[in-house]
Amino acid sequence: MSDPSDTTQTNSTRRVWGIAVQIIGFAIGIVLLGWAVRMALRPENREQLEKLSEATPGEVMLLLVLAALSVGFNGIIFWVVINPIQRLRATDVIAVNAIATFLAYLPFKLSVVSRFVIHNRRDKVPILTIGAWIIAEAILMGAVLGPLTLTSIWLKEVNLLWWTVSLVGIFGCTIIGGLISRQLAGDVGLARFSRIGLGERVTGSEAFSRVHSGFEMLGHPSATLIANAFRLIDIIGFAMRFYVAARVLELPITMQDSLLLGASYFIIGAASPAGMLGTREAGTIAVAQLVGISSGALSETETGQTSITVTVLFVTAVEAIVNLGCAGFGIAWLKARKPLNPGGQPAETDLIEQSIEGDSPS
Repeated sequence: MSDPSDTTQTNSTRRVWGIAVQIIGFAIGIVLLGWAVRMALRPENREQLEKLSEATPGEVMLLLVLAALSVGFNGIIFWVVINPIQRLRATDVIAVNAIATFLAYLPFKLSVVSRFVIHNRRDKVPILTIGAWIIAEAILMGAVLGPLTLTSIWLKEVNLLWWTVSLVGIFGCTIIGGLISRQLAGDVGLARFSRIGLGERVTGSEAFSRVHSGFEMLGHPSATLIANAFRLIDIIGFAMRFYVAARVLELPITMQDSLLLGASYFIIGAASPAGMLGTREAGTIAVAQLVGISSGALSETETGQTSITVTVLFVTAVEAIVNLGCAGFGIAWLKARKPLNPGGQPAETDLIEQSIEGDSPS
């Protein structure tokens, strides 16, 4: 029989290590960002930096709009995914996404934590349902990024065949994943889980039903197709940001290069475990140098590698300004708007507090 004190000590040790890893990861990101800024400020990049002041209002506005649309698109994706099982106001979900997007720069997964806290306490979405919601969204993201990545590795260039194979792959993964999820959703899915060894005590529990709701989200054909359509548009928007920024700096990269840079920027940011600040920029620069985008685009110059650095930092600076503004607007919006279902069940955090105090919830 294990000693409870040993378990407590083990959990405390894991918590300390987890905090240490997050802090170290964030520190590494800051160092990487400093390295990128140092590269961008080299004397040979002075000409590119001066061109930033020559950007037209139209070019700057286009970059701002593309960054803002990305926040909106991702909010719509979250809203569409949960809509089959719980009705939330689209504008509220977009506002929460704006806050979470800005917090994604920071460590400790504050972006994810903010979604749990706001949607649970404000919208009365159960904690486990939010977890299933986020996992479902991540799976759908994989259904888009997987085909795009594999097709790029195979063809090594963006052409008509690339678009055809990518779109067919995304559509196929979405449909097949939806069909599998429908077989695991609802009463039919519960029966299947029971046959593989999960007893009725497990499958009949409220906790399991909330986790199980993820299959309903993934099994809704129109919701998943709409979500992945917006995801693809969002990635194309990332590519357009790099294309416009490169044009401002007079860096002659192609849309193919821009798509690779935009996809890398997006994937690294989504996968960064300790905040995307720094790691995303350094990772994108590394990808550009690895595949020879900058040296290929500027074969006659000696500053191609560092010109990409200026481009990436330019995109990041514009995005940070937009994300800060959107987060502020999101906070103001949520304060001004009442929840769609204010009379719903108490948030699970409230139930926990009541149980600690010894009160039974009504």
